[in-house]
Amino acid sequence: MPELAVALAAEDAGDLTLQEWDLLRSQPTVLFEDASHPLIERLAAEGVSTGAAQDGIEVGGAGAIVVPPDSPRLLEAARAGSEVRVGVARGPDPLTAAHGARLARRAARSLGELALVMARLRGPDGCPWDHEQSHASLQVHLLEEAHEVLEVIDEGRVGADLEEELGDLLLQVVFHAQIASDDGRFDIDSVARRLVAKLVHRHPHVFGDTDVSGAADVVRNWESIKAQEKTARSGPFDGIPSGLPALMAAHKTQKRAAALGFDADEDRARTNAAEALAAGDVGETLFWVVALARARGVDAEGALRKATAEFTRSL
Repeated sequence: MPELAVALAAEDAGDLTLQEWDLLRSQPTVLFEDASHPLIERLAAEGVSTGAAQDGIEVGGAGAIVVPPDSPRLLEAARAGSEVRVGVARGPDPLTAAHGARLARRAARSLGELALVMARLRGPDGCPWDHEQSHASLQVHLLEEAHEVLEVIDEGRVGADLEEELGDLLLQVVFHAQIASDDGRFDIDSVARRLVAKLVHRHPHVFGDTDVSGAADVVRNWESIKAQEKTARSGPFDGIPSGLPALMAAHKTQKRAAALGFDADEDRARTNAAEALAAGDVGETLFWVVALARARGVDAEGALRKATAEFTRSL
């Protein structure tokens, strides 16, 4: 199999990176699964031998193959140890890259355009309103957009409406990153890279050699890794945002407390909730209702939001 596999459909030739082009030009032979691929003539003009990647043709470990992102040959190359190049965004390993080649190219294109639009809006010839915004002034918009996403999910509008609301929420992320970039602190690239590093680190069962038996093991590993990352915390409840809705804050607090031995099984939660209600302690009742919801795997905040919406529709 070839040492280099490039996942590039003919219609996506314009998305080829300079690094990929230089790599292809440096190969003695480049095979194409698509015999009409526009790169064939260009590579031939550079003196690179080209041909059709048919069954039985071996490159001999010194060459490259260009295939569409959904080609079975791409996965074969990845499994055989070939490096799979996907362009601007590369997966953590060849198989991931092979599966995500088209997604990576499309996302790089569209998110790149979004970053450029945001930079223009904040630029010298941009929008006066955007110029005036700060991290603080955008807080209300971030909160509003997040709640609008929750609303369309609760109402089951998970098609075009959810797509639009997620876009509005994404705008807030890009906006904050651009403000930071203007001040030389960080930018959207570093935000994304830090997130990628975090996701890869917290999923060793996907990107490493850790074995898990199910979702429960994944959660335990996630919490353990997260705890190791947050060594600067002064206490077990440090880092829980003070502005969280009360039910959500109780959920996160109980989740942290579980690591300290807090036992909140369903029977105990139900008993304590009933006792607190009988004593007229509303806050204590709500706390143990949250514990009951956690024991049943229910998000108390979302459940109450849904119940409130159903109540208003029933009137």
